[in-house]
Amino acid sequence: MKRMRIVGLCLVAAFALSAIGAGTASALPEIGRCVAKAGTGKYKDSNCTEKAGKLVSEKAFEFAKNPIKKGFTASGGVGILEGASGTQIECKVNSSTGEYLSTTSTKEVHKVKAKFNECGVPAFGGTECKTKGDAAGEITTTLLKGKLSYTSGKGGKSPVVNQGLSPEVKKKGFALFECPALGIEVYVGEGLEKGHETILANMGSVNTMSLTNTENYEGLKGVQNPQHVEGSTVIDNLESSLAGPKGTFERSDQSQFETITNEEELEIKA
Repeated sequence: MKRMRIVGLCLVAAFALSAIGAGTASALPEIGRCVAKAGTGKYKDSNCTEKAGKLVSEKAFEFAKNPIKKGFTASGGVGILEGASGTQIECKVNSSTGEYLSTTSTKEVHKVKAKFNECGVPAFGGTECKTKGDAAGEITTTLLKGKLSYTSGKGGKSPVVNQGLSPEVKKKGFALFECPALGIEVYVGEGLEKGHETILANMGSVNTMSLTNTENYEGLKGVQNPQHVEGSTVIDNLESSLAGPKGTFERSDQSQFETITNEEELEIKA
């Protein structure tokens, strides 16, 4: 079959959007808020990137860990899941919802669920694909979760941060859907390579307070980019089968660009 581009499945919430944590370097990246704190703050600027000096007038802002409002939504256009063999499945639009997971600091998202519409196989005239029980051309993911990590530049002036996503229930996969006219059942999850069962998307901005952020899923011929978090050699890459969970797997990549909208202004501190 030909490469499998499954429209950006899961990604969606992935990008737990922006937040720059105020703690030690090892605590970053994390999500929070840069808030005004005249006279006692540790930062000069409203993005909490410039440390205050000794003057009281410079002590204007403080980084507060964790969002107050934890929900976010995401939306994007065409998403493609492309298998190493050449099969491709494409969806025209997508949307998703999720929450930031707050503990002592926020580094993760959870309860992420993505929905893709107008999904089909271009090589067969756009033949429709759907999750069982959904409307024609509609694919929904399982519940997903994941944490922020560095792609590159940890501890430097220009860090690149990614959002990882994995199934909340381990080994249950990202999605299972059918393309009835072709007689295939597509499963996206962990295959023979048994990697992290994780996909990574680079975030658009860090160290900036904003209501929105972007995340970009890139890949080619089944290889995701990035495929590793900084400092690791473990593969973070989708695998898919055209014959359900027990079929033959191949590496698959996802290509999709999304905009994330928070319920309040947040920052990824890196």
